Amino acid sequence: MPQPTTIAEILKRASEQLRAASVPNDLLDAQTLLAHALDCDRTYLIVNFNQRLSGETIAKYQSLIARRATGEPLQYITGHQEFFGLEFEVTPDVLIPRPETELIVEETLRLVGQQLSITPDWQPVIVDIGTGSGCIAVTLARELETVCDGARIMATDVSMAALLVARRNAARHGLTGRVEFAAMNLLDAFSDEPFADFIISNPPYVAESEMPALQREVRDWEPRLALTDFADGFSFYRRLLSGAPARLRPGGHLICEVGYGQAATIRPLVNDQVWDEVRVLEDLQSIPRTIVARRR
Repeated sequence: MPQPTTIAEILKRASEQLRAASVPNDLLDAQTLLAHALDCDRTYLIVNFNQRLSGETIAKYQSLIARRATGEPLQYITGHQEFFGLEFEVTPDVLIPRPETELIVEETLRLVGQQLSITPDWQPVIVDIGTGSGCIAVTLARELETVCDGARIMATDVSMAALLVARRNAARHGLTGRVEFAAMNLLDAFSDEPFADFIISNPPYVAESEMPALQREVRDWEPRLALTDFADGFSFYRRLLSGAPARLRPGGHLICEVGYGQAATIRPLVNDQVWDEVRVLEDLQSIPRTIVARRR
């Protein structure tokens, strides 16, 4: 049987291989990886479907397909993921940014804009806890650069490897001086005094008991430290709701992503004597995804 050499033939063989390995979106992933190998876009593959590829290129591509067939996420193979219209480097040291996490950015920007309309010279302090790839902090820095140049954005993570990725992402977008990075566990290294206007976080919220049921791309490849609290999935919310009030200025906001079905359990943890205007935001699939609470 002749070996495939054209783009169309190679894509057909690769998509069949991925389908046999139970990879979802097999053709799309095959196209994305070939475009990555050729340093082109997917449109090029369609227009040039009869182009023959060199043996070296085919071998390189086959190694990428073999990795994807094991369940390795596409983003770790290509090394990047889009978030809020920006491209971010991702490695196995960081969680892959998800579209639903953009809700945190959108709500923070909305609240900042609301306050700026009242106090134009306001310079908010924003703390991103568990920054991972830095997607939230870097995106906020980019979005606020022109409307609130004095905003101070701090990004923390317990993982030094993750912080290195986040720093590179800030540099990638020319924002090295706009985001401060620090290694710490949640809020532990901050003094117990009100200094922040926003504490935001996409914390590890998968219960340890739920880890085996996750999609293999998540379970076997993404960092466990960023996925689970190794307990019931709620321990980080308890700690944030307990520790954030001392660090937030009056009227400051805590904004956190929550897991599927978790909002109903987290809402009773919010002390109404400490927090007001507690809201739960839904994502595009109408799933309660982000909890917002204002410090009284």
